[in-house]
Amino acid sequence: METAHEIKELANSAVELILTVPKETVAEEYSKTTAKYAKTLQIKGFRKGKAPISVLEKKFGDALREETMYTMIENGIETILAEIEDDYKPIQFSTPKLLAEEELKLNPEESFTYAVSYDIYPKFEIPGYSGFSIPVPDVEIGDDAVEEKLAALQEQNAVVLEKDIPAAEHLIVTVDYAELDENDNPTEGKEREDFVFTVGSGYNPFKFDDEIVGMKAGETKIIEKTFADDYDIEEYAGKTLRIKVTVKAVKERELPELDDEFAQDVSEEYETLDDLKQATRKKIEESVNAMLREEKIKGLYEKILENLEISIPESMIQSELENSWSKYASQSRMSEEQLNKILELQGKLKNDLLAEWRPETLRSLKIQLLLEKITRIEEVSVSDEETAEDEHFLDTIEDQRQKDYYQMMLHSDKLMQKTIDLLLEKNEFTKGDKTSYKEFIQRER
Repeated sequence: METAHEIKELANSAVELILTVPKETVAEEYSKTTAKYAKTLQIKGFRKGKAPISVLEKKFGDALREETMYTMIENGIETILAEIEDDYKPIQFSTPKLLAEEELKLNPEESFTYAVSYDIYPKFEIPGYSGFSIPVPDVEIGDDAVEEKLAALQEQNAVVLEKDIPAAEHLIVTVDYAELDENDNPTEGKEREDFVFTVGSGYNPFKFDDEIVGMKAGETKIIEKTFADDYDIEEYAGKTLRIKVTVKAVKERELPELDDEFAQDVSEEYETLDDLKQATRKKIEESVNAMLREEKIKGLYEKILENLEISIPESMIQSELENSWSKYASQSRMSEEQLNKILELQGKLKNDLLAEWRPETLRSLKIQLLLEKITRIEEVSVSDEETAEDEHFLDTIEDQRQKDYYQMMLHSDKLMQKTIDLLLEKNEFTKGDKTSYKEFIQRER
């Protein structure tokens, strides 16, 4: 079908595609439509397929013109979109929308013009992405960082032993307790047996930690306690209650000694405590280096984005937001209906949450488009050797479509990582302010 077209660029990486069908083609297409129905329609007073075209037009003219119009629109869009340059093809998130549809009328004796709009892949000039000098924290890993990790290992390997000692702060106790009524009888539903907590943690509804200090296993005590008006359990606020508590066991966490034997218990690869300390320091250094790499990448993105002008199409933004919403729902293990109810309790709607996510979504999309363009400019590629390590995983997937999807994702991820490595090589990273390991970790969290 012969159709002329014109493309107008709109805001936010959208275009208006204007198509004009010449009157000769319009007449030809209209004739095809009328001829098709002239052979099949039964009109009163005429034998099937023998009614004159003029009679057919008088009775079904509006329908014939409308069918011809939409056939030309559908075929014309499909043909032009297949022919135009890639820069002006619609992106996968965007379906061409017919403009001013209610105003479109077909006259079989005139040319026919119509227009559609859709989003295209953003066109943008890439800013400089090399030669930057970016400071990153100068992290000092002192002995205290190693000692803290070893202390955590001690905690993980600690044993809890029952002791014949009085309850005290940081000891673990097992108690029976009951709220008493005015006759000192247990109140139904307000009693617990074998309740375990650490003294000083306040992890009991009546917070009787201080009151049981000094009690030994087998001892019982009635505690009278007045609760503040702003007590966090509303039913107890401002009340004075009597609580019967029986200590059944007092236990203590015993930490293992930091020695060669401890190191061997942690892992067979260590023979001495010194081996464990060195390995611990190495793991800390590797962790810090990984976080510093992220700091470098983040700082580099900020520098490049300062000069990046890019108009993200709305359909791309909405698609990414919906993906984020789906991940959010999946991670929460709740249905969309349940999520919406929780949001309502917070005075929000789904759209309010998406609006909060929008700035970060825009930033992420800009970075994604930036990396894709740099990958093409620098002709970054992934070799067969680099993808070989994925083959074992891919071989475990039987569904071919799923396998193709993961193969594409893994390849895309490797391309991105290689492009990021290239960016890091093209820029300088200097030592910034000195900071301790602890401060650095707290800031990263």
